[in-house]
Amino acid sequence: MSSTFESAVHFNMRLPELFCGFTRAPGEAPIAYPVACLPQAWSAGSAFMLMQACLGLEIDGWDGEIHVTRPRLPIGIDTLTLRHLGVGTRKVDLTFQRVGDRVVAFLAERHEGLVPLVVRT
Repeated sequence: MSSTFESAVHFNMRLPELFCGFTRAPGEAPIAYPVACLPQAWSAGSAFMLMQACLGLEIDGWDGEIHVTRPRLPIGIDTLTLRHLGVGTRKVDLTFQRVGDRVVAFLAERHEGLVPLVVRT
């Protein structure tokens, strides 16, 4: 996830359609694949899927619950807030925050009790 974010920053938040594994030295910028289209809709969406997997986030719209399992944040990001996260018919703000070597998840104070948040570590 950290490398994908680094690549997105380098390519002005426009992810290419593929990565091929060109080697680079630490501290060097990612190398663009010469014939890759930039951006590609599916590659832009992949960042959200990676983030969902990294955060261990699942939304149960039928039961109106949020499930978080062993959340992690990418290197260099200590707090991440998802605003207006749809859970069934409700929308909430969900924050992930690094606390020591763990990542905690909590609803914005104004949204506490609006939907159940189930966190598994």
